[in-house]
Amino acid sequence: MAEIRLNKSMREQWDEQGYLVLKQAIPRDEVAVCLAAADRAIETYTSADPERYSSGAYTIVRTLERTFGLDGLMDHPGTFGVILDLMGPYLQIMGSQIYVRHPSDDSLMGWHTDAGPSLAGIRVERGSVPLNFKVQIFLTDIPEQDCANFCVVPGSHRREFPADGLPNGEHPPDMVQLCVDAGDVAIFPHNLWHGVAPNKLSVVRRSVTLRYGQMWCRPYDYEKAPPAMLARMTPRRRRLMGDLGEGYTPTDYFKPKDQIEVIMDGLAHQP
Repeated sequence: MAEIRLNKSMREQWDEQGYLVLKQAIPRDEVAVCLAAADRAIETYTSADPERYSSGAYTIVRTLERTFGLDGLMDHPGTFGVILDLMGPYLQIMGSQIYVRHPSDDSLMGWHTDAGPSLAGIRVERGSVPLNFKVQIFLTDIPEQDCANFCVVPGSHRREFPADGLPNGEHPPDMVQLCVDAGDVAIFPHNLWHGVAPNKLSVVRRSVTLRYGQMWCRPYDYEKAPPAMLARMTPRRRRLMGDLGEGYTPTDYFKPKDQIEVIMDGLAHQP
């Protein structure tokens, strides 16, 4: 698959609207493999209490530790070039999650911004590199509204989120429900207002998110990934999981000497 990079219209969309949707960034055959891997992880996770997880919505964290079947999403050519063009090469994967959204007549997640009240107050200027953002890979089709759609408020990344939040079920008038196909990918920063619509179909919606951040920020999942997990990965994926090799010091997270070589290996050009 050809490497995709950020273009002018995508940059304008990111600056003005605060998010991107990359259509068919992951080919359908690869999505099927990822969905099967996600479903195996879901089955293992829910097996201890299947009744508890038979309805509503839940999130499975530390996903990359639970399955190797999603490793290819970490630096996929359909997304990674755009990620680098937005964030630069001094980046790290800070967390990985599987989202499961069962049929429900109620909103499956109310409006919020990510990473707590501290980051909610931080907004970067146009053209600045973001502190962190999520890359959500949709593994099931969401063909119309009220199918557990990912919902956003375009341009809200430049507005203050209400200190008391929004009551569950109350929606901003300028909200948008994203209708996407399996293999589409949404990229959005921590401070974009977002939520999840009701799921009035019979299909259980599944997606995977990878949170990328500047490498001086600390990961959600680990200080450093488990050795057995790192052993299966390429050098770039190891670096994306925070592995700086032997003999590193804390300051290396700010300025690792070989970061460009490791991250850009095999890519068409530097961001």
